[in-house]
Amino acid sequence: MIHEFSTPVKVHTPHGAGECILLIDYGLNINSVWLVRLKGGVVKHYYSEDIRVYGNAMNGMGIDMDIPHNWK
Repeated sequence: MIHEFSTPVKVHTPHGAGECILLIDYGLNINSVWLVRLKGGVVKHYYSEDIRVYGNAMNGMGIDMDIPHNWK
């Protein structure tokens, strides 16, 4: 299944912040792939464990994302 986000989802990757445009789901036994647009228009694909999704600060919990130390 391929899901195109009508509003890009803000994410953080090992290469910095970006916006997810597509999510490719191969099923339960295979990791999903996120297509992310990075700064400068660079497009990269990431497995689910290689990105962090920004939370919505309007839900009262703030942004609760932990970025690994070796990421930008």
